[in-house]
Amino acid sequence: MRSKIFIFVVVWLAVIIVSVLFPAHAADRSRVSGQHINLDLITQYKPVEIGQSSYLGIRISLEEDWHIYWKNPGDTGLPTQVEWFLPEGFTVGPTLWPSPSQFKLDNFVNFGYDQTVIFPFRFSVSGDVVPGIYPLSAKVSWLICKDLCIPGDAVLSTDIEVDASGVMTAQASTIDRVIHTLPKQAADDWFEVTVSEDQQWSIDLSRLEKAIVSAEFFPAFPGLIEYQATQMLGDIGSGLVLRGQLSMDYAKLKNSFEGTLVLTDKMSEDVFSFDIRRTARPMSTLEPLSVISKEREALSNLWLAIGFALIGGVILNFMPCVLPVIAIKLMSLIGLDERSRAQHYQETGLFALGVILTFCLIGAILLALRSLGEQVGWGFQLQDPVTVLVLIVLFFMLALNMSGLFEVGTSLQGVGGTAKNFGRLSSFFSGVLVTVIATPCTAPFMGAAIGFSIAQGATESMLTFMALGIGMAAPFVLISLRPSLLAWLPKPGEWMNTLKNLLSVPLYLTVIWLIWVLGQQTNIHLVSKVLFVLVFIALCGWAIGKVQYRKIIRLATWRILIVISLLIAIVGLSNIVSSFGRVTSQQMITNGTWLPWSSSQVSEDRKMGRAVFVDYTAAWCITCQVNKKLVLNDPAVIAAFEKNNVITYRADWTSRDAEITNSLSTFGRSGVPVYVYYPPNQKPPLVLSEILNDEDIFELFEY
Repeated sequence: MRSKIFIFVVVWLAVIIVSVLFPAHAADRSRVSGQHINLDLITQYKPVEIGQSSYLGIRISLEEDWHIYWKNPGDTGLPTQVEWFLPEGFTVGPTLWPSPSQFKLDNFVNFGYDQTVIFPFRFSVSGDVVPGIYPLSAKVSWLICKDLCIPGDAVLSTDIEVDASGVMTAQASTIDRVIHTLPKQAADDWFEVTVSEDQQWSIDLSRLEKAIVSAEFFPAFPGLIEYQATQMLGDIGSGLVLRGQLSMDYAKLKNSFEGTLVLTDKMSEDVFSFDIRRTARPMSTLEPLSVISKEREALSNLWLAIGFALIGGVILNFMPCVLPVIAIKLMSLIGLDERSRAQHYQETGLFALGVILTFCLIGAILLALRSLGEQVGWGFQLQDPVTVLVLIVLFFMLALNMSGLFEVGTSLQGVGGTAKNFGRLSSFFSGVLVTVIATPCTAPFMGAAIGFSIAQGATESMLTFMALGIGMAAPFVLISLRPSLLAWLPKPGEWMNTLKNLLSVPLYLTVIWLIWVLGQQTNIHLVSKVLFVLVFIALCGWAIGKVQYRKIIRLATWRILIVISLLIAIVGLSNIVSSFGRVTSQQMITNGTWLPWSSSQVSEDRKMGRAVFVDYTAAWCITCQVNKKLVLNDPAVIAAFEKNNVITYRADWTSRDAEITNSLSTFGRSGVPVYVYYPPNQKPPLVLSEILNDEDIFELFEY
């Protein structure tokens, strides 16, 4: 009997000790996934200080084209709801709703959120809560829609530690940004609302100090306004107003007017919002409105973008990445006197057509990929190792041809375009090649034009790409159509072959550059395979030249050599392409001055009030490499960064990186180079010119 009592006491004591040392707590389920949706419960502090007020957040990430609903879902839908389960002494405030967006489907207008949204909640711990770990959970209910709607709910739970002092979490800056962008409470004398007998409503925006380019009002509850009616931003002489159509049920609301007003600043394009609650002032009629046309504003910006694209296309001819292939264009200018005027005009037009069509084709592919959800930007084709490999082989063969190893066409003048049929084809493909190798570069004016047009839509984008092509082709076309500008050229002769051989040098340099780019995307082992293949391509070209010039007797033996060399090259290329999916990318080498870019780290540095400089670059961007060599690696520039305590980051876009693409788009850019300076103390960032000099950097520290 005593032994049983002894065992009972021991077990009882063990249970007490375990419960004290290892208190029970809820399993952490702060992240949950559902159909087309992911949810996270994030905290601003962990542990939380006793008596402290902070914020919790429900982060909801949605798949492409799916959306959930605002507190007023619009014509259809259900609002997103959160129900909290809290220990005693803990309180959570109501949902703080971020500004919504409008979604239209058929004849329905809805209000809600797509992509990612964070709902913040005010969270408080009373002063009489003892230190410890407490379970906390939230039940989230939603309706997610695309072509169909799917209801869902999930319970998120986590443990909240309460202590004498709080510690900020990694998500604190994310929650801070959301709190900062929440709709503000409008001052009492702002946004006066008037309604007319003909069922019109008007919100007075004249108190705003900023110039507004767009405005939209989201009603807080149904029956206030007609969702389908167009909201018009205009001027009535005394200032801007926003107008729309009242709902047929408005009379039941007794002039109550409540909702969220979302505005866009014309200069900075920043979006900001206000929550308003007004008693509408009735009027018989509203003053006549001079409507500010968004279409006309966009058209004005479009013409500006097209102008920038034309200028950027002209400048592109002189960019470092284009200069090596000027050889192809120069050869077509030799021997103009031997051609008829009609033939010369035809070849010039075909060259321009090749440039313009290639720009449009690349632009169309870029838009198609983006519409499919791919995060790509200008120069995307050289982010693909297969494209780089094709260009290596193509330019190596062109270089061998211009070295005189073998000929393409019926005579030595074929490359220059004097052979009738080959000349036409050569002119067109010269334009194609020049464009393909030029597109990774971003000339001055060009980055802003492309960034604007892509954000507008397909028509605006294609007009901009066409303008780029016209701008790039224009200098060559003008020179070709004005023979007097070519008076410095001597008469055709043997010097043409010598010049052609010399012009192979920049093509070989282009091949070396492309091989280096491929090495940055892959590794040294794959580059060695490429060099091996190029040896046999050269052997094949040499043998073809021997047969062409009839400098050998046994043609059959040389033809066998050509076939064997060609087969080895084809097998080697096939092996290289199949290896691309298995190789490990070799990142660009950075020194201690330049840190690998991370958007979260930049945000953290900004929050701490530090100065930051970001170099968005890529191995295939020659302009980037020139700026790096002449400016960014200059000891005086590096010393200036160190003296002013600037943290420098390098965002490597050599291979596709969706995070970098998204970051570029926030600056209205779709390609590299891009240089961004974030001044200290969270001042607005500055975007520098694509062509850098030392003075650009030194002037930053006076900002």
